[in-house]
Amino acid sequence: MVTDRKRHREIDRAAGEEARPAGSDLDPALERLIDLERRSLLAEQARQQAHRLRTPLSVIDLVAETLLLDGEDDAARAERLERIQSAAGTLAAELADAVRSTRFGEGPRRRLDPVALAAHVVRVFGGQVTMTPAPAEKGASLALVEPASMEAALVHALRLVGVGTDCNGVCAQRPTLHAERRNGELLLAIAVVGAEPADTPRERADLRLMAKAAERVAQDHGGSLTLGAGSALFRLPLRGGDD
Repeated sequence: MVTDRKRHREIDRAAGEEARPAGSDLDPALERLIDLERRSLLAEQARQQAHRLRTPLSVIDLVAETLLLDGEDDAARAERLERIQSAAGTLAAELADAVRSTRFGEGPRRRLDPVALAAHVVRVFGGQVTMTPAPAEKGASLALVEPASMEAALVHALRLVGVGTDCNGVCAQRPTLHAERRNGELLLAIAVVGAEPADTPRERADLRLMAKAAERVAQDHGGSLTLGAGSALFRLPLRGGDD
């Protein structure tokens, strides 16, 4: 597993120079969002590695158990197989501990306005927000949201469209957010503007983790995330005030 220190260095690079104005300290709101971003990526990394390794470890345990049953009379062989089973069990326990120790975004969900949440994140990164007006409807702007995971997912989306990851000579991409409520659904469309088109390095492992983490958050909230060339679209369900 990539060490926490190495992962933190990668995310610091992803933050980009625009996140650290010359001669000034990091803005507390931005620092908080970058911390959520790191924690989300560490949790996703642990989940992905545990998912990849659990199946082969289960196979090792099953084969060892079968061989034990086939050779019950060979004490030396049984001892070696038991050691294999024990080692596989230790690795499985270590994976479970890694997932537990990096848990993120499991707090209580609150009835919030996702537009206000998304607008805050985009503005912290120097972006602009527009919104298509919707007919007034009691409670229609609210949804049950786990704030930390949603904020981290929005930061991931910003990275994936080029904010802080674009180094094509300008490194000056600024995010835009357009929000629209339509047919009981909230659409959060994120894009970037800059002197040159964003040139996001898609092969980076941390960006692949960001995409998985952001998609997971959208799905956990009953919605979806669609990633395009320089764009990210969250679709989230809205609920009436009496739901």
